[in-house]
Amino acid sequence: MRKQEVIELHQQFFNDFEFKFHSSNLLYHKNYPHGQQVIFVHFSEYPDVSYLEYNLGIRIHRVEEIIHRFLPTLSDYSDRSITLIQTPDKIGKMIPKRFVIENDYQLAEAIEASEKFFVMHGFHWLDEMIQPENLERAFAERKDKAFKTQNFVYNSFRGVTLAKFYNPEDYPILRQIYLETIREREMTPFTIASFLQLLHYLDNLEV
Repeated sequence: MRKQEVIELHQQFFNDFEFKFHSSNLLYHKNYPHGQQVIFVHFSEYPDVSYLEYNLGIRIHRVEEIIHRFLPTLSDYSDRSITLIQTPDKIGKMIPKRFVIENDYQLAEAIEASEKFFVMHGFHWLDEMIQPENLERAFAERKDKAFKTQNFVYNSFRGVTLAKFYNPEDYPILRQIYLETIREREMTPFTIASFLQLLHYLDNLEV
């Protein structure tokens, strides 16, 4: 119960910025016609110490709906999957990836620091990345290495799909780079076949 209570301590602050609390998934979200901004608040309690951490996420509906046609995921996962999740220390560097909490005073301090981070950096990053062209650019800049928050297979599937829709001029080049990198990583035959099926679908898709 304590976990949900701590997460809900953020509710008024995030509501002020039009993020709604999703009680069943314990996250905050703001919806757009083409996607969603998501903020995860994680609170883990142990006998001697607790940990508080945040993740910022962007979902582009069209990308997630397409890639999960070719990935072996649960049937409803594509409805809640996130295109990119990032940690605060990779955005504004004002707060650590994880707060160590030993008492309520430290918890209050951590929440205050996190709110300052979101006002100064976090909401701006979310507003930038909900623009698909900016999100595609972020993936293209890391085309040969995955974000630490997701494995390389998902990174490649999302990156190439973003390129098809939002960077068609560079799509043929990026398509080849993603494909070569997946082959070099010695992925399973199933993964390579799935990626080739995705490429065939994208190559023949009118946008």
